[in-house]
Amino acid sequence: MKIIALAVVALAAFSTQAFAVEDQGRTISGLGVQGTGYVQVKEGFSQPCQFGTVYLPDLSQYNARAMMAVLVAAQSRGAIVSIAYDVNGSGICTANKISAQ
Repeated sequence: MKIIALAVVALAAFSTQAFAVEDQGRTISGLGVQGTGYVQVKEGFSQPCQFGTVYLPDLSQYNARAMMAVLVAAQSRGAIVSIAYDVNGSGICTANKISAQ
């Protein structure tokens, strides 16, 4: 019985952990704000992000506003972007680094 309980706890811990991914060479297809900022790319993301969307952190934070500025500039000139993001157990993807070429 203890082994089963331990296995269930371990499985629950692994299923809710986030992991980091970086997708390079992407073209922005959608960019906006609805409660928080978000970005979508033509090529799609390598992980199954919910709604095919990577969300930005809270836009009241400096780093999130800087990410949005990079995305807006990249979209306006058709630049290629690299987006690093964390994926939680529910498939919600949150950006942690964005760069443009």
